[in-house]
Amino acid sequence: MADRPTAADYIQVLKTTVPKMITQISDLAKAELKPAAKHGGIGAGSFAAAAVVGLTALFLLMLTLAFALSMFFHEILHRNPLTALTFGFLTMTVLCLLIVAVFAIVGKTQLSKVKAPQATIAETKASIAAVSDAITSGAEDAKNKTAPSDAVAITSAAKMITPADKGWA
Repeated sequence: MADRPTAADYIQVLKTTVPKMITQISDLAKAELKPAAKHGGIGAGSFAAAAVVGLTALFLLMLTLAFALSMFFHEILHRNPLTALTFGFLTMTVLCLLIVAVFAIVGKTQLSKVKAPQATIAETKASIAAVSDAITSGAEDAKNKTAPSDAVAITSAAKMITPADKGWA
């Protein structure tokens, strides 16, 4: 009678295949998340730049309003207003608001490219299901005191044991 794989053989197969499977899933996750992280970083940076330019535009707008009020008082008092400075600050404010719009559009475009790691999620679910099925099947085989039909194939593929002859099963 040929030797049947033991529980130790199965445990050895699990010790070698499960870490390899986890490493492969980890590599898949890294490959899938790297582009998403890049787009997320560019989008977040663009929104940050839009915020900085927007705050600068707000500051310039306040300065423009201050100069406009100053002009109003100068016109009422018939003084020489600083019209050139007012229009200069107003022009800068409009330009800053245009820059804010461009950064916001770039940020929105980049953030819309961020996708969930679908392949990694599917592979992880499939791997967990396979391990769960194997554990359930092994528990049933142990309970019924039977060797699984693929025991020889599993242990031979993992090179854990070698069959005594070609016809053992």
